[in-house]
Amino acid sequence: MEDAKHGQVEAAVALWAITGNPQPTLSVLENTVLSFTEDDDRYGYLLEALRGFLRIGATTPAARTALDIIRARDRRLSHYRDYRAILDDQELRSAMEAVLALPATD
Repeated sequence: MEDAKHGQVEAAVALWAITGNPQPTLSVLENTVLSFTEDDDRYGYLLEALRGFLRIGATTPAARTALDIIRARDRRLSHYRDYRAILDDQELRSAMEAVLALPATD
């Protein structure tokens, strides 16, 4: 799971669904969110990570900090430069708000 380039988030959420242990999954989701503080623009991965946090029902302090940084950006959160950018941005910002409302675990 940790070494996968693609499908890492999905594998992490599947692991949580099978084992019920959120810690390994939260670590992968946190690392995915942290990568977006460095101008990563593969927002599909960010959305998948946010959905993972929502499924588990918890987040981490580091992920919360990273989400605060990402949502403070003064640009659309999308790699599109047409009308889809507005839709992507709205979906991501809504998902971020929902994740930030979750409790944080250590």
